[in-house]
Amino acid sequence: MTTEKFSWWKFITGYLFYLLFHEINRLVPGIIGTILGEGFQSVYAHMKMLFYAYLLVAIIDFILHRKSIKLEPFLYARMFILAAVPWLMIVIYYSFEAVGIFLPGHTELLWGLIMTAVGIYFCIRLETPLDAIPLRGALKALIVFSFAASLITYTGFSFAVPDNFFIAIK
Repeated sequence: MTTEKFSWWKFITGYLFYLLFHEINRLVPGIIGTILGEGFQSVYAHMKMLFYAYLLVAIIDFILHRKSIKLEPFLYARMFILAAVPWLMIVIYYSFEAVGIFLPGHTELLWGLIMTAVGIYFCIRLETPLDAIPLRGALKALIVFSFAASLITYTGFSFAVPDNFFIAIK
């Protein structure tokens, strides 16, 4: 097994994009701020901010390394990561609450910041193994469908959230 050096630039850039998106509604009010930012306190908004932060990192990565990238594995791996990892980050985030442990104020904020780092780290660590997996047509179609559904719902739910699962209730 080969070991690949961790891409710190992706981690830092992704985290900075996430933090920017957390505040973008105040910086850039309007449609861009609404689509990329928090808009309202919700679980889904945080998943969306990770989605768009990593999407931009993947686009930058492609632009920087386009001559050495095998396009098809790169695209399918990134689409799968974008569809799956925000959900995984939220599952991990809520694991304490699921067993009855409720984090107070600043501890919850710290946990959220740590989970953001875990989500971005998870994205980056999945890239290499997923780039190497040969995919069948049916799985490729499911990945495209999941990515498209993610893009549609993250964008659409920026304007209207369908139910209380997506809204943080205190």
